[in-house]
Amino acid sequence: MDPNLTGKTIAELRKRAQLTQSQLSEKLGVSDKAVSKWERGLSCPDISLLNKLSIILDTDIESILYGYEVKNVWKGILVLDDSIESDIIIYDKPLLNYLLSQFLLVGIKDIIIVGRPGFISIPGIEIEVFNDLQKVNQRFSKNMFVIYGNYFLYGPNLTKHFKRAMSRKDDLTVIAAMSGKGDYGLLVNSDKKAIIADVKNSNKYFALPYFFIHGNCLIDWRSSVKELLKNKRLNAETMVRGMASFHINNYDKALQMGAFVKIMQEITGERVGCVEELAIRRGLTGYKEAIKTCDSDTRQYLRDLFE
Repeated sequence: MDPNLTGKTIAELRKRAQLTQSQLSEKLGVSDKAVSKWERGLSCPDISLLNKLSIILDTDIESILYGYEVKNVWKGILVLDDSIESDIIIYDKPLLNYLLSQFLLVGIKDIIIVGRPGFISIPGIEIEVFNDLQKVNQRFSKNMFVIYGNYFLYGPNLTKHFKRAMSRKDDLTVIAAMSGKGDYGLLVNSDKKAIIADVKNSNKYFALPYFFIHGNCLIDWRSSVKELLKNKRLNAETMVRGMASFHINNYDKALQMGAFVKIMQEITGERVGCVEELAIRRGLTGYKEAIKTCDSDTRQYLRDLFE
């Protein structure tokens, strides 16, 4: 936990919730001075307060721990796989919604889509579309979170893993999953440095094509996934067990993911990959704006949550 980053995050979220320091301290059962010290980066909230604090500020614990201001310094880039249409319905929403939700988890509102997506409009989100990968700039002043292909990750603490990868000052970080199989085997040492390995070997980790690239590095992100994994400065953000990953590149896999989403939504009562909910919770748009463009089922879901 970085006290300065956590403090700025608490201050921003408190103001967004239209609370004074005194009102927030009263709700938490702490002194005004404690909240003031947090926001100035002089101390951090006790870990026992984080759950209650996240509820009051309408966010998640990871956003408080790892910082909320990523939306202004990161660009999301989604390189679609053209083997299947991105507007295909996965249970109750288009595939594209699930893919874009990965960026919204960490508050990224500036997104480029490479490919031929179906129409999508998310209040508060700026989306630019390119048909040709080579027509997109090689480098940006912003940091980049790039997803190559129609991949979707779901599981506990996903926001925390993404934000931890974003907080690393290294040039290039890839998500590494604990899996029985994968296209790109990785060997990861205790310092989280990674090298690509023969998938025939017994590998604990496999790379998922989720790359976090800092804007000051000289890497051409338009290279192939395999070329990026050969980078000698590659780092890995290792995921815990219990994560579900989907590569939706054919209709059978779309059906499998649809069945998974149905089960998870029935069990949890949450809507998996709901971009409108994420945009509201991450402060990218307001509730009244979000319900203007969504379908009737999503509108009712949001009303139940926020009214």
